[in-house]
Amino acid sequence: MPREAEIQYVANLARVLNVPSQEVDRHLTGKPFNDPARCSYLLDVAQIMKFLPPPPARLLDLGCGSGWTSEIFARSGYAVLGLDLAPDMIQIARRRMTATLTLSFEVSDYETPLSFGEFDAVVIYDALHHAENDAAVIDTAFRSLRDGGIFISIEPGSGHSATAATRDVVAKFGTTEKDMPYERQAALLHQAGFSDVRQFLRLSQLPLESVTAEEGRSKQQAHFHALIQATQHGLTSVVVGIKSSQPAV
Repeated sequence: MPREAEIQYVANLARVLNVPSQEVDRHLTGKPFNDPARCSYLLDVAQIMKFLPPPPARLLDLGCGSGWTSEIFARSGYAVLGLDLAPDMIQIARRRMTATLTLSFEVSDYETPLSFGEFDAVVIYDALHHAENDAAVIDTAFRSLRDGGIFISIEPGSGHSATAATRDVVAKFGTTEKDMPYERQAALLHQAGFSDVRQFLRLSQLPLESVTAEEGRSKQQAHFHALIQATQHGLTSVVVGIKSSQPAV
């Protein structure tokens, strides 16, 4: 069952990769800095913070995994609650809590209603596409926000579920893997009641060229226009929604 696979993901990692559980624990504890994708991870989180209200603000991190995003937000001055379905992930995440951070973690299903009060922002980073009931997750996010609160997500776009790498993950771990393009998220956000939904380029997907000379500048412009076109046709992007009782202008 996909839900059970999500709950047992940490143990399954050690089993499938045939490595000691301590090695998996060490990797998840050191993420993102010890991960080969660290540059993309950090660029993504920096871009998310461009849209957040200024600290101090109360932030809900849904599907937080081992809690590294929550820790970065807390170190930036936010009061953060991170939620994840997997108890082993939350056990690792809680090691990130210190007396100097307003940071806490709970085992919780983001597809069910929550009772943790209202938040100024809800972030879902690379976790919505694992939901069986993605509409329920968006509804949870909406109900968790105060009026004027902001929702921010970064998710895989069209074609994600069909890639060889994704099919391999499903075969090995049994987790849920969906395409989660902007169009799908926008429909769910409007359905939940968000008054203003916007799409932005995911800048970590932009290749960088030296712009010292004309040749490099031309290549960089081509990359930029290619990213715009691909984003319009379902590539991963940043999605921002505003909960407001006032109609969007």
